[in-house]
Order: sequence, then structure tokens, then C-alpha cells
Amino acid sequence: MEQIQNKMIDFDFRGFKGTTQAVLELFEHLAKQEGWSAEEIQTVISEATKHDDEDHLIATILEHCKY
Repeated sequence: MEQIQNKMIDFDFRGFKGTTQAVLELFEHLAKQEGWSAEEIQTVISEATKHDDEDHLIATILEHCKY
């Protein structure tokens, strides 16, 4: 995976209740608002979903959250 260095979205995941699809959509929305390129967003989403594993998806998204 191409590493996205020091790119974080301002998102506190604690207490969030939603589907994995909701997590991905929220990540994409917030990343766009914070000026990420479409390529950067897609790189994170591709990594998050490549194993069809919810734990991996959440861990990948959390790596790019400030909290």
C-alpha cells in the first residue's frame, strides 16, 4: 500500500455506532472536507476493504483519525 504520511481526518471514532459502509462513507466525506485528493481517499479505502475483514477495515480507518 502506498503510505499516506501524516494525513489525518478530524474524527473521534469512540462511541460511533454504524455499519462498515457508514464508516467508509463518513471517512470519505470528512477526508474530502479536509482537502484529501480522490487518490488519497481511494488508497485508504482500498487498503481498508482488501481483506473483507471488519477489524482490518476499522484499524485502517483509525490509523488516519486524529483521535
